[in-house]
Amino acid sequence: MKIHILGSGTCVPNVRRGSSGYALELAKSKILLDCGSGTTWKLGKVGVDYLSVDHIFITHFHPDHTADLVPFLFATKYPHPDRFRDKPLYLWGPKGFTEFYLSLKAVYGDWIAPDKLIVKEVNAKPMRIDDFVLTTGDTYHTYNSIAYRIESGGKSVVYSGDTGYTESLIDLAKDADLLVIECSFPDELKFKTHLTPTEVGRIASASGARKIVLTHLYSDCDEIDVVSQIREYVDADVILAEDLMQICM
Repeated sequence: MKIHILGSGTCVPNVRRGSSGYALELAKSKILLDCGSGTTWKLGKVGVDYLSVDHIFITHFHPDHTADLVPFLFATKYPHPDRFRDKPLYLWGPKGFTEFYLSLKAVYGDWIAPDKLIVKEVNAKPMRIDDFVLTTGDTYHTYNSIAYRIESGGKSVVYSGDTGYTESLIDLAKDADLLVIECSFPDELKFKTHLTPTEVGRIASASGARKIVLTHLYSDCDEIDVVSQIREYVDADVILAEDLMQICM
């Protein structure tokens, strides 16, 4: 299992960090977790062919997590005889995702409706998909936001998406090999629907996740040592995400 950090930032422009996007390479499947602005072209930077992606999983509908869905789908329509998609592409999201996609299609029409496109909404029950098992959990961000857990080849990765403190994320991340978790603001700038270092530390400690990757970082968190703050709570590897970083498990 290999994960590429395509975007470790937020909605605020930052020369160091792009909007949310993560590529996960499994033995057989290639997966995108969220698809913020810049995700599509950064795939090439990390050596993942956009035409090889099998699944895109969206955590919620905010633009910094979905803005590159249109460019990605439009790119798959490129009519070159040597560069074309010949396998299904699955788009997954929380409750309301089908309506969200149809709203985009109402604007762009068939330009974002490639052949063999399958749009689905996930449920909370574990699902066997290709060579992995998918489980989701509700998060505290929007009315329908979710986090994802993917298990394959004896390894597990959990991606929080955007969230405030919630016990459901602790449950989802229980004993995970890798927890990719947002760490948006310092403790003194607390927002209810985003996490601070102290809250990340509490979640990481309670879940028992073996490796923690901190992401969705506003510039305020780049000005403090968030890694050291979280290491006070856990005896685990804590990593500050950077765009184009690769993590192998």
